Amino acid sequence: MKKITPKQYALSLYEASLNQEAEALKIIFNNFLKIVWQNKDWKNLNKILINFKKVINDKNSLLKAEVVSSVKLSDQVLNQVKGWLENYTSKTVLLSSAVEQDLLGGVIIKYDDVILDASLKTQLKNLQNNLNK
Repeated sequence: MKKITPKQYALSLYEASLNQEAEALKIIFNNFLKIVWQNKDWKNLNKILINFKKVINDKNSLLKAEVVSSVKLSDQVLNQVKGWLENYTSKTVLLSSAVEQDLLGGVIIKYDDVILDASLKTQLKNLQNNLNK
């Protein structure tokens, strides 16, 4: 028998729970856990949960993204980044921000498996690499 992947579990749980009432959701979730246990896939529950969140976001056209900068960005700048990402990806963006002072300047935008690095630290490192060639 072919092994069920965490992504397949997550998609199945999502589809089974779609538009269900609270009582039905309890039964669906309990049955789901029984299947995971019977298949000895309990060690993958964390991966299943991560994939479940991704499925929910994909089905609802939501994108979790993070912008990292050397200083705290203003709400206006964050809204501009969010607007650009929404236009670029055609999804509703849930944007978080973080500060890493060692970036020196610029920003890094992370979403899904994509990293857009426009930091001064990376630019200087690239310049150094090019000069050393």
